[in-house]
Amino acid sequence: MGLYSITSKMGIYESDLEKLLKGQASYGIASKLNVYVSDLQKFLNGKASYNLASRIGTYESDLQVLLNKAGKEGAIGIIVGMLIK
Repeated sequence: MGLYSITSKMGIYESDLEKLLKGQASYGIASKLNVYVSDLQKFLNGKASYNLASRIGTYESDLQVLLNKAGKEGAIGIIVGMLIK
């Protein structure tokens, strides 16, 4: 069964979650969050984007502060949280 029950609740494929956990953006997750794949990858690499900040409901500069403190694992956790929401 693996991660199927979690990914089905998120509305993504298991392979998309596996990529995310490796720090790689995928079209499936970007599409689900309604952002560009490039913005998602930049976020996972530690650079906030306007599109992701607006999806969260904050400013890009505030999201950058959070990313600086949270690191790569934190960025992945933020994305997982957005998918679950």
